[in-house]
Amino acid sequence: MNRNKGTWEELFEVNRERFIEEWKTFLRFPSIGADPAHHPDCAVCAEWLTAHLAAMGLQAELLATPGQPAVFAEHCGADGAPTVLLYGHYDVQPVEPVDAWTSPPFEPELRNGRLYARGAEDNKGQTFAVLKAVESLLARDALKINLKIIIEGEEESSSRGLAAKLDEWRDRLAADILMVADTGTLNDGTPTIIMGLRGLIHLAVTLRGPSHDLHSGLHGGVALNPISELARLLATLFDEEGRIAVEGFYDGIREPSAVERALIEATPFDPAAYEKSVGMPPIAGEQAFTPLERLGFRPALDINGIHGGDPNSMKTVIPSTATARMTARLAADQDPDRCLTALCDHLCRHTPDAMSLTISEAGSAGRAFRIDPNGPPVKLAQGVLRELFHCEPICHWEGASIPIIPALAAASGAAPLLVGFGHEDDCIHAPDESFSIDQFRNVYLYAANLLVAAAQTSTKKTPAHDASRTD
Repeated sequence: MNRNKGTWEELFEVNRERFIEEWKTFLRFPSIGADPAHHPDCAVCAEWLTAHLAAMGLQAELLATPGQPAVFAEHCGADGAPTVLLYGHYDVQPVEPVDAWTSPPFEPELRNGRLYARGAEDNKGQTFAVLKAVESLLARDALKINLKIIIEGEEESSSRGLAAKLDEWRDRLAADILMVADTGTLNDGTPTIIMGLRGLIHLAVTLRGPSHDLHSGLHGGVALNPISELARLLATLFDEEGRIAVEGFYDGIREPSAVERALIEATPFDPAAYEKSVGMPPIAGEQAFTPLERLGFRPALDINGIHGGDPNSMKTVIPSTATARMTARLAADQDPDRCLTALCDHLCRHTPDAMSLTISEAGSAGRAFRIDPNGPPVKLAQGVLRELFHCEPICHWEGASIPIIPALAAASGAAPLLVGFGHEDDCIHAPDESFSIDQFRNVYLYAANLLVAAAQTSTKKTPAHDASRTD
């Protein structure tokens, strides 16, 4: 029994308005890490965050990387106690289209119990709620573990800066549990432990036809149209059953274990609720697998954007080029480099002889990983969530990617623990992103209770953890 449970609820209510105002300050920094024009804003945001952590009573410093700076803080000295490494990111997604926002994206606005701003949920909101929990524990002298914090500024663009420093920072980052609050819940709020994430590869392809744009009346029906041919080329990537029709793409996929299969079969999924939420039924992909199996244990290939000609006018031309950008989410044990090569080879083989194909922006943003359902961190979180929310938490294999997590787990030797409280209607990566005060409070309460409970677990150092395996 956690005798401090009521304490943290009371402390949140006492500090609610201050927490919200500080959260708003954090959100006002336009820290778009992928946009060079906003790199100075990222630096200022990181400096503010470092000072804020120091004011909370942590030893905090700004760490240089080849990209955006990282913020590191710690509160150690609890001999024999576990070490928790908290990961988060202060960079946010671009805000376009700006005119689709109800209020300016970097002027936080509270409406109907929700705070609207870019980063309100992803990931400033969730990370800041955890930091406020840490602040409360420090104020009550209740932080009896060793705590380390690493908050980066490039998660939305593949964490290249942090990834480049992991080998150098192994000792600094060494921990037992890697705590991440950058995920969501299933079923509109049921506490959810994320048991795995997919890997990611990306590329852009440009199909070139005529040497210049052609008059569609003078050349239509004679000259190949790059847009039409690009559509045909992309169609070759899939078969009629929804499978990815790229030779060798599925090689090496690790099947779910008996424990994993039992857990996913026990996870509720309502197709009608999904359709109501996103506006489409869950019918894409491999039909031999359930939607949750497709999300958690199978790869997916998506076309993220297509461009050709002038989309803003009725210009009657055959354009000289057409471009598509695509990403593939990878399942456990798929090799990103091999999958990328197979995809590029397929596209080249199916390019029309009279046209040329250019591949650019090709790369890997990380491997998939799965977490041991029977591991101590999962059991710890399950106990905390049961007591706090009076229900059985869901174990869910999410289809998204946080590319740095498996690499950070390997470098730190820590077992990942991913629990967040995002909802589908938070609209992350979209206009009118928001996070409710209730969700912020849930993150705070979970973090406070988890960090207290962690001090009561075995003090034995967790062995180096392979975040890509569960066997």
